[in-house]
Amino acid sequence: MAKEDKVLTIGIVGGGRGGLEMLKIFADSDKVRVMFLVDRDAKAVAVAAARERKIPTPDDLVAAMQQYRTDFIIEATGSSKVLEMLRQNHREGTEILSSQAALMFYTVVQEGRRKLNSEIFGKISQIGDEIIGSTASVKKALAAITQVAFNLEMLSINAAIEAARAGVHGRSFAVVAEEVKATAGQAKNLLASIEAVNNNNIVMSGELEELLNQLH
Repeated sequence: MAKEDKVLTIGIVGGGRGGLEMLKIFADSDKVRVMFLVDRDAKAVAVAAARERKIPTPDDLVAAMQQYRTDFIIEATGSSKVLEMLRQNHREGTEILSSQAALMFYTVVQEGRRKLNSEIFGKISQIGDEIIGSTASVKKALAAITQVAFNLEMLSINAAIEAARAGVHGRSFAVVAEEVKATAGQAKNLLASIEAVNNNNIVMSGELEELLNQLH
């Protein structure tokens, strides 16, 4: 049985925008666990976001470092004093990432996301164009089949009239008329099925458009 990958633990220092962006990156990861986010301001944006995720939000930095064992602590305030305090009080085995290192990491991650989104956008756009093209083609085919079904129905009606006029001699003709009528009915059923598929394509096209808007 393969050994499970270790889950890395981190602490985030700073409740501002920088801390919030770090929280967004790591909070939903299966490979990283955010142990705490510390800031003296209880109303800071990142503090509120951490609380929503049930992540501890202590206001005492030194106490938090002693209470929670972490692999990394990210300094997201940009304060040299805070960075120095982290370096002087962190547990053995804990790596300290400065705000500059965190910014570089964030920039790389965001660039990767942009490239991935761009690739996905291109692929989804291509699929959307193909769906739109096939939908237009199906509409044309539906119009043609509708006309054929109508013509068959008219033919069956005319054939039935002629068979009735011919009396006994028109029995075989009446059988043909019934077959033509049945074929017209089958054509109508086929139309309904194709139209249902086409409507699904239209719905899918709309959903793809929404996804594309989310990628922007």
